[in-house]
Amino acid sequence: MNKYRKLPWNQKKVQHLLDLARVDKIGHAYLFHGQRGIGKLDALMEFAEQLFCQQAQEGESCGQCQGCRLFAAGSHPDFRMLRLEEEARQIKIEQVRESQSFIANTPIMGRHKLLLIEPAELLNINAANALLKNLEEPAAGTLFFLVSHQPGSLLATIRSRCQQIKFPRPEKHQALEFLQQTLSAEQAGAALEMTNGAPLAALKFASEESMQEISAVHESLLSLLQGEMNITDAASDWMAMDENLLLETLLTATEILLKGLLRDKTSSATNRHWQSLKELQSLLEAKHVRSLHFFYQDLLNTRAMLRSRANPNKQLLLEALCLEWVRPFRDNTERWKRIA
Repeated sequence: MNKYRKLPWNQKKVQHLLDLARVDKIGHAYLFHGQRGIGKLDALMEFAEQLFCQQAQEGESCGQCQGCRLFAAGSHPDFRMLRLEEEARQIKIEQVRESQSFIANTPIMGRHKLLLIEPAELLNINAANALLKNLEEPAAGTLFFLVSHQPGSLLATIRSRCQQIKFPRPEKHQALEFLQQTLSAEQAGAALEMTNGAPLAALKFASEESMQEISAVHESLLSLLQGEMNITDAASDWMAMDENLLLETLLTATEILLKGLLRDKTSSATNRHWQSLKELQSLLEAKHVRSLHFFYQDLLNTRAMLRSRANPNKQLLLEALCLEWVRPFRDNTERWKRIA
């Protein structure tokens, strides 16, 4: 089944692509990128449904024609999607090879067929090279849509053969209006802050259970600084968490702490679930800004490694993060200072 959400902040992007397709000026390969959780895939699925609708009018698919019914059922002959298989960490070359006949043949029901790959940065090297050959010699009517949260992780040769379109975050009022359809104002604000303005990610992490896990991460950061928890135990606790939730929580907490130091400490951690984060703010001083910047970069590097084509030792990576978190606070002597 193909399902998507029609998101108001992405409508201009959808309409732009539809306008290009209707006058036959759409490119054969696009790389759509932007922050995780802002609805890139939803926008492209909406485009695909309207592309294949045989009676689309005024930016709306009819939902009744054969094209719409086949697309909704996930069986449209001119549409295929490559995603991670269950429990896989990469999109494999076999998946690309299985799509070769789809790529090579002409469209069956219209002027276009569409291969959508998400997330494209998880193509392994062999799969990426196999795809590259198709991008270099596209069959008539074939569209390649690559969706990525980390476009820099893609082969440069793939990026160079795609037109790149960036999806920005929605305006805060748009994101809150969307979230408050299902969440309270407090829940929506807290979840949006936690996910750095990404409303779909916020919706995913807004449950009471997720909020409790977020609080637990904040508590472990505080306990590490106070010497009440050792690095191995903290890393083991983090290992048991959803990886995306953990990394988003750590990144957002660091951003809030930095903003509190650089601006107004009283205006940052305001959610009731984040008492430990408030206590952390009270422990930090201006001299810790540089160390927090280093820790933030360590977080970005760790996230990239965990999402890379390699197979790193996650426990060791998380222990290294815990060590970097406590290092600047252990001792004020020169031996603990990071070298820029």
